[in-house]
Amino acid sequence: MTDELANARADLAFLRTLAEGDPRPSAGTGLLLMAAGSLYGLETLIHWLGVSEFIPVPGWVHMAAAIGATGGFLLFLVFVLWWDRNQPTGTAMRKAYETAFQAVGLANLAMVFVFGFNALKTNDFMLWLYYVPVVFAMQGAAWFVAARVQKRIWFGAVALGWFLSAAALGLTMGQPAFNLVTSVSLLGLMALPGFVLWRQARAAD
Repeated sequence: MTDELANARADLAFLRTLAEGDPRPSAGTGLLLMAAGSLYGLETLIHWLGVSEFIPVPGWVHMAAAIGATGGFLLFLVFVLWWDRNQPTGTAMRKAYETAFQAVGLANLAMVFVFGFNALKTNDFMLWLYYVPVVFAMQGAAWFVAARVQKRIWFGAVALGWFLSAAALGLTMGQPAFNLVTSVSLLGLMALPGFVLWRQARAAD
């Protein structure tokens, strides 16, 4: 009787998995975070080295770093979308927090227009710099939603890190440290968590 009950529970768990999918993020989500954090983290690290005069960095290197980071991420995005196209959509829980990240991405695009347009209009590059802490704060909001939905403490720690980084950017605005804070945050709060999520998804396969 005990064996039959255990088998019935196992069958129900299997059927539930088939119906709901895996609540964890897909490997593609982890890869995208890892790629974005690494590419843009290295870009801003190069900018910091240049503006801090720690080592001489020619202007063309700054430009190449910016173009390379954006171009590399767009290529990686296309690859991941193609590679992840047949993956299951997952549970309602997973859809909820992945939708939060997608919403943040769309909001970021809107903010690019707002800050970029007005920076060009006023010929004031400092306006564009204010876009960065806004992005960081919104990243923190997305991770906070994920932490509440998934009930994972380390998700909450990442969210807190984004909020503190946004505040640190406000304190270092216009200083060389601004780029260093940006770089460390992208590598530690985006690339590293992305790597962890990717490894977890791969381990579950």
